[in-house]
Amino acid sequence: MKGLRAVAVAVSVLALSMSAHTVKAAGKDKDKTPSHIVVAFGTGLNNSQPGNTPNHHILPQEFKVAITHARKLDGTVVTVPATVNFIVSGFHWPWVYKPGVTVEEVQAHIPTTTPPPLFINYDVDVFAKGVFPGTPPLFTDTPISPVSGAQNRTDSFAFSTPGKYLVICNVRPHFLDGMYAWVTVVDDDDDN
Repeated sequence: MKGLRAVAVAVSVLALSMSAHTVKAAGKDKDKTPSHIVVAFGTGLNNSQPGNTPNHHILPQEFKVAITHARKLDGTVVTVPATVNFIVSGFHWPWVYKPGVTVEEVQAHIPTTTPPPLFINYDVDVFAKGVFPGTPPLFTDTPISPVSGAQNRTDSFAFSTPGKYLVICNVRPHFLDGMYAWVTVVDDDDDN
């Protein structure tokens, strides 16, 4: 019985010493900008209905990620891009613009044809585009339309240059509902 108690005490002491080190490490890096982030692009299929403005959001609307540096086994240092993984819920199409493009600039270039186009397609200073979502499903006249997860996906973007990037949903009515966000990319060497 004494041997079992001694083992339990030793394990407890070891666990406490390891957890203290972990808390210290977490405290040291708690203010460091992350090198990757997951962002909601749309608020979910249970909130997705034609004309349903609450689904047309990017959460969070402003965020910051850091370009980092890693050492390879041979000792060379490489730059690792900042990464944003957009969890796309349903019929949305992420477009990322180069630094300097504004919401007002994109808005000023929305075609004014009748009928209005489904997509904005302002193809100037585009940094990257997400996966084309395809043709939207036909919605029935029932109060609750059938929902499909076939368009759900993750669109990942890598950023190697610091700057402030505008992200929009290229689906015109979604953008007009406020579906845009800002990604600030910093270099971890400059991030304090």
